[in-house]
Amino acid sequence: VYSKPPSYTHIQGNKFGDDPNNRPKKIPVARYEDQEKCACTGSYCGEDCFNRIIMAECIGSSNCNLGHKNCGNRALGKRLSVKCQPKRDRGMGWGLVTLESVAKNRLVQEYVGEVIDEKEKESRLHLWNIEHPYDHDFYVMALSRGFYVDAREFANYSRFINHSCAPNCKLVSVNVKGRLRNGIYSIRDIQAG
Repeated sequence: VYSKPPSYTHIQGNKFGDDPNNRPKKIPVARYEDQEKCACTGSYCGEDCFNRIIMAECIGSSNCNLGHKNCGNRALGKRLSVKCQPKRDRGMGWGLVTLESVAKNRLVQEYVGEVIDEKEKESRLHLWNIEHPYDHDFYVMALSRGFYVDAREFANYSRFINHSCAPNCKLVSVNVKGRLRNGIYSIRDIQAG
């Protein structure tokens, strides 16, 4: 039963569900038009980049002093995540291991799934508890005010990341071209495996 991970549809970015009544779907947005241009100099946007400090990625040259080529603050936009694979861990279920060493403050994975609102989240969790009372796998994560990412049916490898009392990663909501996205970043160096 546990030789393969639970099935799901692998996606690269968040999926915004369809409204059955064909009404426009409300989606979480963040503005970037008024975002200040970073003051980075040299050859790389680093840890002191203004945009990075305000949890926003640089975009083109509209808010980045160094431009697309030299900017180091575009990991989510460029999908620069770490190579990983799901792995069964005794007593903990499925987890995610890295296939390469990870430096501190690097994007490990983006947490993607179906973006839903508060009402839909409550409905899905209630139904899941009724239909699967002994399944404690939890795939819903907050995205922004009143919106959540449900990675049960549509997801990437990030759905396998386990919680830890001694974590090596943190979740950061980042404004990428006006849309909030959840990045999972390393908080220390992580060895492969």
